[in-house]
Amino acid sequence: MDILYLSHCVPNPPNKGEKIRAYHEVMRLARRHRVHLCCFAKSESEIHDANALKAVCASVYVETLSRLALPAALLRFSLGASLTTSFYRSTKMLAYTKRLSAEVPLSTSVAFCSMMGPFAPKGIPLLFDCVDVDSEKWFQYAALRWPSFPYKWEARRIRELEIRIGQQAHRTFVTTGQELALLQSFAPGVPAKRVENGVDFDYFAPQVPPPGVVGRMVVVFVGAMDYYPNVDAVVWFATQVFPQLRRAVPDAEFWIVGYKPTRTVRRLSRYPGIVVTGAVPDIRPYAAAAKVFVAPLRVARGIQNKVLEALAMDKPVLVSPAVAKTFSPELPIGVVQCDSPSDYLQSILNPPVHQSIRESAKRRFTWESNLSILESEIDALLSPSGR
Repeated sequence: MDILYLSHCVPNPPNKGEKIRAYHEVMRLARRHRVHLCCFAKSESEIHDANALKAVCASVYVETLSRLALPAALLRFSLGASLTTSFYRSTKMLAYTKRLSAEVPLSTSVAFCSMMGPFAPKGIPLLFDCVDVDSEKWFQYAALRWPSFPYKWEARRIRELEIRIGQQAHRTFVTTGQELALLQSFAPGVPAKRVENGVDFDYFAPQVPPPGVVGRMVVVFVGAMDYYPNVDAVVWFATQVFPQLRRAVPDAEFWIVGYKPTRTVRRLSRYPGIVVTGAVPDIRPYAAAAKVFVAPLRVARGIQNKVLEALAMDKPVLVSPAVAKTFSPELPIGVVQCDSPSDYLQSILNPPVHQSIRESAKRRFTWESNLSILESEIDALLSPSGR
């Protein structure tokens, strides 16, 4: 069967949160179906990464985002449109998907994230992977950032889109029970299910710490360091927790690992013991060196892949209440909720000891098992009774 997969990012390689889930969905669907991928790229290298998927997809259409995409989106935002959907606005992609649907017997479309919903051809069953309730992130931004009103405007406009696409879709998917409950609270008639993320346990396997770090007190944060929730998290930890840790353990280190660190993040390296790595070719040696991982995000939607990767490497992870809620109703073994700086301090000095962090994560966070829900929905759509 022919399936149209619409993604706002190039789902390859699986090295970033949004790309990881999209990559595994494309790979899973391509096992049994002819997948027609349509996606946006931000660079020439991403175009190359997208075209590499021709090896598994029936066709690939990739469109480069214009340098004028953001200024144009800001103008449309000032006139009442959503900033997010305006940024990904494309008459070319809309024309392409319409033409493809006329030439290829598409059985269904999969829209990855709300901004891709408008590109789904009319008259073809739609599955909507909302992933996270993105509108809620904007509401959270409004509570934390000044001025708050533009974030509230975007939150309301995205929420309207989430409702509209959800009502059009045969089924909507979100990553967590928390996201599912939130979606159903403002869109009660939308049929939705939870599909949790997985992690590559073969790749993220426990490793021997690099020479020279054994016995050192190393705390690690991993993430894209130009993303506001990550920036906010490391600044908070560096100013509220790490000074207390250095008083208790004078040679303690805080490693901030991730590409594109903002100026605010880079400035943290001025403090003794704080290391800002920037982009690294492989995060696993840094993870292997960690005594504990931290994820002190105040804004957290969906499942944090950084947490799953740490668990796969058999590392304990100290998380904020916001991150803990994403795993509700039950925290995975090895994840510890910290409600205050003193909670983080005590948990770092006396980290939890579990013999089954990795094995427990394997039982819950495998792509093979979790994506079977998506595949079952497609099978139901393709069956005579489902159409």
